[in-house]
Amino acid sequence: MNQFDQDIALRPLGDFNFALYIADSWQINVGPNGGYIAAILLHGMKQYLGHIQTRSFTCHFLSASVAGPATLSVNVAKEGRTLSTATTQLKQNGKTIAFAIATFANDRAAPHLNDLSMPVVPPANEIATEDRMSEGSAHFAPFRLKYDQRIAIGPKTGLLSDEAKTGGWTKFSESRNFDDLALLAISDSWFPSIKAKSDSAFHTPTVDHTVHFLAQPQDAECEFLLLMFQTENASNGYLIEDGFIWSDSGCLLARSRQLAILLPTEKGFIT
Repeated sequence: MNQFDQDIALRPLGDFNFALYIADSWQINVGPNGGYIAAILLHGMKQYLGHIQTRSFTCHFLSASVAGPATLSVNVAKEGRTLSTATTQLKQNGKTIAFAIATFANDRAAPHLNDLSMPVVPPANEIATEDRMSEGSAHFAPFRLKYDQRIAIGPKTGLLSDEAKTGGWTKFSESRNFDDLALLAISDSWFPSIKAKSDSAFHTPTVDHTVHFLAQPQDAECEFLLLMFQTENASNGYLIEDGFIWSDSGCLLARSRQLAILLPTEKGFIT
């Protein structure tokens, strides 16, 4: 089993409840990565609705989590003929640390529209070593060992831009297909796009994170995904960041949006 699947594994307790262990290998500078936590919640829902495609997922992060035992409870609010909805809560040390709601629905026959093209960027194999988020790089955090991430959008490492936009190629360090669990984890795996425009010392804990799933990669040989994140608004201590995920053949797979807090820190940015 891929390490990602091992790290989101659930043990059934009955009555839509599960036991799990939050792995310590997904740490950012403080606590586990939010995309990893979100994938655990969606995995619980998919135990009951996994035969239907995930369309929308929203997670609210209520308290900080830590590596160690936790429990997950799932409520299937509706299982309909066309749309199904579930909620789930993740608890640790007697506190609810995350709450999520998701909608599931299979494909429909309908008109297709896409006015958003994938950015033209250098191929993944042409990204310079200094623009890969490996150990020792400016944007490294421990959980990045789970990924191969290569900056292709926005300023080069150590530089700033006139817009808060960043992104690049990513894949798991271990081979794994890009299903909805993978897309959800990856949607919160990049450093904050505001860092492309400002070198002020803030970190950006997520309040809520939404992902809309549009398609699954059709190419069996899809090796990398291209990510792009941008922040157009930040005020009163909060920012809104939009994200886009394409397959390497140019298919828009998912869009994300998150509300995050801007917190001053002497240690600089974290994700």
